[in-house]
Amino acid sequence: MAGDTMLWFGCALAIGGIAALRLSWSRAGRSAGLNALGWAGLAGGSLLAGLAEGAWGIAVVALFAMGTAALFLARAALEQPRSLRRSAVSFRAVSTAGRGNWRRGTVTFLLAGPAALALAVAAALAARSLAIRWPVAEADANVMVLALVPLIWPLLAFAVLMVCDRRRQIAMLVAGLAAASLPLLAMGGQP
Repeated sequence: MAGDTMLWFGCALAIGGIAALRLSWSRAGRSAGLNALGWAGLAGGSLLAGLAEGAWGIAVVALFAMGTAALFLARAALEQPRSLRRSAVSFRAVSTAGRGNWRRGTVTFLLAGPAALALAVAAALAARSLAIRWPVAEADANVMVLALVPLIWPLLAFAVLMVCDRRRQIAMLVAGLAAASLPLLAMGGQP
């Protein structure tokens, strides 16, 4: 019974943590105190649920936190942002100004999409090669590749999209490819 109470208290902390983060991020200037409170609520909720029910409890708390965040996002999606409350004339001026910029968008898509995916696969294969060198079964190393690619790819795509300078985007991907290739080169290309 005490485990159930800890689990539900952990869920309540996680919901409160998401609410505190939403409150902080909705302000013009983000509040460090509210950010810390929000992340502490999420961490505390996960810790309590983990102590009460283990990995299953942490999964339950994560579901409550994600559900709460989804509700906040759904509400925000239905609201019109202040930046879009402009006159039709200024909207047409902005939309026609960006028409010739389709190449930049295509290159950004190629860098964040296929290029980042190729780098994620290369990094996962490098991890597989290192794992096989350790006492890890080949089947486990293959599963590691399947698990790492969907974790690495969105992180790389996010990093590429956060950088505005094209040279820095390309340099980031090239440096990542070099870092992923180092273990393979050090082993002489052998699995």
